[in-house]
Amino acid sequence: MQGRYLELMLAMDENGISGNLQNEMVQIYLLEVLDWHAELNAQEKWDEKDYSPSRKKLLSALESISGYNPESLLKRLPADALYEERAHLLGKMNQHELALSLYVHKLHVPDLALSYCDHVYESAAHPPSVKSSGNIYLTLLQIYLNPQKTTKNFEKRITNLVSPQNTNFPKISSGTLVKAKGGRATKKIAAIEGAEDIRVSLSGTDSSRSDGDADESGEEGGSTIMLDEVLDLLSKRWDRINGAQALKLLPKETKLQNLLPFLGPLLKKSSEANRNLSVIKSLRQSENLQVKDEMYNRRKTVVKITSDTTCALCNKKIGTSVFAVYPNGITIVHFVCFKDSQRMKAVGKGSALRKVIGWRLVIRLVISYAVNVVDKCRFAAACILKGLI
Repeated sequence: MQGRYLELMLAMDENGISGNLQNEMVQIYLLEVLDWHAELNAQEKWDEKDYSPSRKKLLSALESISGYNPESLLKRLPADALYEERAHLLGKMNQHELALSLYVHKLHVPDLALSYCDHVYESAAHPPSVKSSGNIYLTLLQIYLNPQKTTKNFEKRITNLVSPQNTNFPKISSGTLVKAKGGRATKKIAAIEGAEDIRVSLSGTDSSRSDGDADESGEEGGSTIMLDEVLDLLSKRWDRINGAQALKLLPKETKLQNLLPFLGPLLKKSSEANRNLSVIKSLRQSENLQVKDEMYNRRKTVVKITSDTTCALCNKKIGTSVFAVYPNGITIVHFVCFKDSQRMKAVGKGSALRKVIGWRLVIRLVISYAVNVVDKCRFAAACILKGLI
């Protein structure tokens, strides 16, 4: 009833329930799934591919809800079952390599691993992530190329994450086990280390070992890389994978013919990008030449200053002062007046500084006009006096 009530609240408003209630709802789903798993496991009928209604609700909630605590849920999961739920929780904790290892080595469903990578890539693209989200595909590529290495390491790392005493003992080095209180953690780790390694065989003659893994494979009985999955990943997500880094990870024995579905569109995209850049470069050069030609023509323009040429802003004669010409080639102003007008435009509308500059310009214009009037009056008076004489 509690779960149904919380479902209705969440259906009415996605933000209608707090993080604590979301965590409670997931805990209810998990309890139902654990009871269902215990019942089937006791009857030896448990199958990882079986999905009850409660398990479907749990998986949906783990993917869509973010208000729960993944660490606490991870500790409640059984060590040998519910791997898909574990992968979801590890993804919430940004343990992408561990999550992908579960999809590949436990569930044996490469499609789920690819969907997981797509989800991480698309979620990181909005907003853009600081760290390149394309690395998630390279992580999956490394898991395919080093199955023995990832199988050996991820079991220990998962155990350290879920162990309630993981903060009470140091990290476990390869070949050395540190005893925890009561010996429970030691037995658990030893049991996991003794589990059967997963080996995926390849068909045909294209199988080969990745560089640097020959020693590990020889020590642990030999393990072929998952080349078919590697080629499938490269062909499907070539546009999201750094081609140079991917090629460095591939074994030297990889046939070029098998890489055509990856290299073909990648080279085509690269050549198209180069052509586009060449076109853009040519357009920029053409634009630059046009601007230079226009500047040259502007510089050839001749402006004639006479004794009667006046400033279009202050109406005073230009004389021998520094002047500026507007683009129309007709309007001529003092350079000082031009600077004042530009400064006035740059000042924000209604600001005190603009008002001061505006008043200064008005006063200058008024004074200039008055001086011109006085000069004309003096000239007229002088003419009159001269006529009378």
